[in-house]
Amino acid sequence: MGDPARLASYAADAERAAAQRLAVAVEDIFLSQPGRLDDRTRAATLRLAETTIGATEQQVSADAARALMAVGRREAAAVLGSNRSLAWPRLLDAGLMRDSDLIGALIAQARVDLLDESLAALRAPDAGATIVTMLIEHGDAAQRAAASDYLLTDGMRRVGGEGRRAVLPAAVQARIVWWVAAALRERLGAEGGVAADMALCEAAQHRIARAGEWQMSEVAARLARALAPTEANRGTLMVRALESARLPLFAALLAEAIAIDVEAAQSLVLDSASDRLWLALRAAGLNRDAIARAGFLLSEADRERDLTMLIEVLDPLGALDPGAAAEAIATLRLPYDFRAAVRALAQRGPVERSRA
Repeated sequence: MGDPARLASYAADAERAAAQRLAVAVEDIFLSQPGRLDDRTRAATLRLAETTIGATEQQVSADAARALMAVGRREAAAVLGSNRSLAWPRLLDAGLMRDSDLIGALIAQARVDLLDESLAALRAPDAGATIVTMLIEHGDAAQRAAASDYLLTDGMRRVGGEGRRAVLPAAVQARIVWWVAAALRERLGAEGGVAADMALCEAAQHRIARAGEWQMSEVAARLARALAPTEANRGTLMVRALESARLPLFAALLAEAIAIDVEAAQSLVLDSASDRLWLALRAAGLNRDAIARAGFLLSEADRERDLTMLIEVLDPLGALDPGAAAEAIATLRLPYDFRAAVRALAQRGPVERSRA
């Protein structure tokens, strides 16, 4: 501690770190309010990200360690089995967690979780069985199977007492698995080599294959199809899904009604700044009362959603022909990648070519 050179280096590092913290604080203060995450959502997203990376690391390292033990690489297996949870800070330091697809999916997952928590808090003590429990107890064979899969998939997200991991789109989940495998490769250091690389790759491929088996959007879509909603009972089922704090099922029922994918329906539910969801509900054939009930529940659960905005448009919505509402949101039926490409081009003007 008495070495002047080391002290000077320490002081310089501390000054740089303080300057970086100040720069982040200044940027945070001047971020525009629209689109900015509230503290609760930000904390939930980071917690979800860390839990997801940690769970992935445990799975990949355990699988790879078993493979290395089988070929006599005990030292390498011991390094992987040390369970020091180094992947999360390593990916943060590398800047990989700033991937927009990954963070977008994590934010959406965190917001769905928070909305479900808030919806659950709104349930009356005597509200009775939730829609999923009711289907398990009283539904037909297809409904019981789909409802059981829904609960099982939701339960698989729990990681001991640490919280919930994210169920991410397959491409995003694969990206995480490979990043974690690369971080584990770094951890091995001198104990690495071809055998270790092969073990990590096989473990990663196994986890990627397993991740595609249980996608909440697909499970919710199967349950929505098993319910076989009609125009007469669709509104009741959708409101019941919200009252049961099952937002993915609500989104799946909406998607089934207006022929869009579940992810697009979920984006409508999470878009609290526009009237698109109300238009979609009318396009799904919900009447004024069902839209009002669904809107009230979502507005109570989501502090960003303006209930007065809904009240102002309820009567015009009730009088609007469902076909006209469907026409207004028709672009949602187009493939996501195409819509994303259209947005990307719209954000960039044509490149001016230099004349020879």
